[in-house]
Amino acid sequence: MLKNTGQEEITLSSLSSSDYSRLPELIDFLLAECGRQHINISLPSLRIDAFSLDVMNKVQDVRKSSLTFAPEAGSQRLRNVINKGLTEEAILSGAALAFEGGWTRVKLYFMLGLPTETEDDIRGIAELSNKIAAAFFDTVPKEKRTNGRVQIVTSTSFFVPKPFTPFQWARQCTEEEFIGKAYLTRKAISEQLNQKSIKYNWHEADASVLEGVLARGDRRLGEVIRRVYEKGSIYDAWGECYQHKRWLDTIEECGLSVDFYTHRERSLDEILPWDFIDCGVTKEYLKREWEKALREETSANCRQQCQGCGAARFGGGVCTEKQGGCL
Repeated sequence: MLKNTGQEEITLSSLSSSDYSRLPELIDFLLAECGRQHINISLPSLRIDAFSLDVMNKVQDVRKSSLTFAPEAGSQRLRNVINKGLTEEAILSGAALAFEGGWTRVKLYFMLGLPTETEDDIRGIAELSNKIAAAFFDTVPKEKRTNGRVQIVTSTSFFVPKPFTPFQWARQCTEEEFIGKAYLTRKAISEQLNQKSIKYNWHEADASVLEGVLARGDRRLGEVIRRVYEKGSIYDAWGECYQHKRWLDTIEECGLSVDFYTHRERSLDEILPWDFIDCGVTKEYLKREWEKALREETSANCRQQCQGCGAARFGGGVCTEKQGGCL
């Protein structure tokens, strides 16, 4: 593919690349194949607390690119709600490790609109970004700052509740609420000491609301999708082609409501459109996790302790590993 496309980068994409046990060996192989062609290797899905300095040093031998970390939430309280299992101390130590490895550009991904989110949680995004920038100046001596300054690219997407997750019952924010949260984040970043080292981006709020409609919609939305297509919406995944008003008008024409699908919290006894699908994970488990999230309680990693989700009956994955507690 490299020979036939002329691409200059290979990306290892997964939910958490650092969980792959043979990552160092894979990096060695890719370096041998790509190093002489100056092909960049990108690791966009690294869990900052499990980051390997050895892997970092190997990758930088080709060409340094930005590192991407996903704290998801700005405060420890909210990270507990979403069961992120990541402390601020681990985030800062991981960032310092990256700076020691020679990186000066770090991308941070957060979500706005998570269940139970407060203004303090939102301000925490700016404060954590500032602390990571400060970690660069504390870690890297002046004489070794080749580019002079670190660049922190802080990006926020808007939370969209999804089926088969503990948040499938959660309320999604309105477009206006999302925009207000983004403005608050931007304002909080502008108040930070290292604001010049932080760049802020956010996702489109209107598209996130529509994603919420489609994510938890029922069969009635089939008519909406067909009509929107007939009206000319074909490449709506491209921002320049997306017609939000066309979707809203069509939803209304079909006698449906955006609020019904997005902006209300479901009761735990509501029959959901996807309940007839068996994904392995039981609804009772999801209910327990939803209630734990509201209590700000975390659950242990499956490799440390079985949570009784029901997936063990499939006889594969983490459930069959010796260190897991399922079998």
